[in-house]
This record gives sequence, C-alpha cells and structure tokens, in this order.
Amino acid sequence: MMTNPTVDDLLEGFIAALQNEIMPFVDSPKAQAMCQMLQSLIQEVRQVLPVYDTYIADEHNEMTKVLRDVAAALGSVSGPEADRIRQRAATLGAKADVPMPTDQEPIRVAHRELGFALQDCITDLDVLQRAGHSEGDVALQAIRSHLMTRVVRDTETITVGSGMAGRG
Repeated sequence: MMTNPTVDDLLEGFIAALQNEIMPFVDSPKAQAMCQMLQSLIQEVRQVLPVYDTYIADEHNEMTKVLRDVAAALGSVSGPEADRIRQRAATLGAKADVPMPTDQEPIRVAHRELGFALQDCITDLDVLQRAGHSEGDVALQAIRSHLMTRVVRDTETITVGSGMAGRG
C-alpha cells in the first residue's frame, strides 16, 4: 500500500518509540529524564507544525507594516538613525505581503487518493501486460518514472551528513 504518513504521524511514532522501545531499557535516571525531555520537545514540534507556515506569513506581513509605521512615526526627525530606519522601510518595508498558505489537509487527501489510483493502475497494467498488451509496458514505465523521481527526492531529503541515517 502506498501510504503517506504525515510529519505529525512520524513524530507521534517517535514519541511512542521512545516510550515503548527505549525507556523500558534505560536504567539511568538521567537518561530517562533525557528521553522524557525529547518526548516533550517532539510534542512541541507537533503542536507548532500545523500553524508554523501561517504564523510566518502573518508575521512577515506584520513586520513590513511595522517598518513602514515606524518610519512614518518619525515624521521630520533627522539624523543617520532616522535615515537608516526610513531606508529599511523603503526597502524591506516595501516587500509585498505573502499569501497565507493553503490548508494542507485537502492536498494530503488528494495525494493519498492519487497514490492509491497509481497503485490500482499498476495492478491493472500487470493484468494487461500478462494478456499480451505491450502498451502496458510503456504505461508502466510512466508510473515507474514518477515513482523513481519521488524516491530520489526523498533519498536526497532524508540523507544525513555524509550518508543515510546511522552511517554519518
């Protein structure tokens, strides 16, 4: 099955793994406290993730406005400090507002639906290929090409240090 766990699902799994697979075998009170602190940090990340992009966009838009407001509040104040503030307002404060990110849930639902559709296509193409339809080879290659691109991208993203996790 082509599942696509969310980042939250993965983080929840890390918390459970620490609790169920590591903590029972940790004898040191200091190490147990460290595991609990890690669980707490992971939970904090879980709570921030759903709103992080929205907060960043909102703060970006607010900061550009604040820069403009600060410069405007100075009125006719002169001097190098006031000039630097006005320059920041004229450059960074002039940046366009960024749009709020879209709701990711519909995208995830559609992605999952499309993943299952590709999986079902592979099954159907297998039947067609076995029936002697060579066009199925070309069609299957299109799916393989897409999947390989995803595998390469994921491998590049997941690589840690000089190799895969555990090797670097």
